[in-house]
Amino acid sequence: MTNRTLCSILLTVFGIVLCLLVIADNTHFWSPQMAVESLTVDFGNVSTTDDVRQEIVVKNTGRSSLVIHRVSPSCSSCIVIQSYPKEPIPPGKQGIIEFTLDVSHMRDNIETSFIIISNAKPQEVAVVKVAANVMTE
Repeated sequence: MTNRTLCSILLTVFGIVLCLLVIADNTHFWSPQMAVESLTVDFGNVSTTDDVRQEIVVKNTGRSSLVIHRVSPSCSSCIVIQSYPKEPIPPGKQGIIEFTLDVSHMRDNIETSFIIISNAKPQEVAVVKVAANVMTE
């Protein structure tokens, strides 16, 4: 095999690899991806004196570190975010979001939510819906 033929083969292979990397980058191949264990939490019947809390698992199913920028409740008087991962979540690993639902001042059916904002691609935001039926004593 001549040097010219070898050079031509190497350039062709390099071009194919480069094209594949560009295509993969455009489809978020190397990006973090967020998989939320449950996008709906229904506590069912609860009393105004109950301690209503839940943990949500967030898994990074992508190929680079997932960063949770913020977790924001739609109603700050009813959902309290206790904790969420402040450090990047490596690929294949998971983090926990802990929240409580303050039902002490509520009655009947309630529906609220919180959002998880991250660096995930293509979906940076996940909405977790929370429901409960607050029973009066």
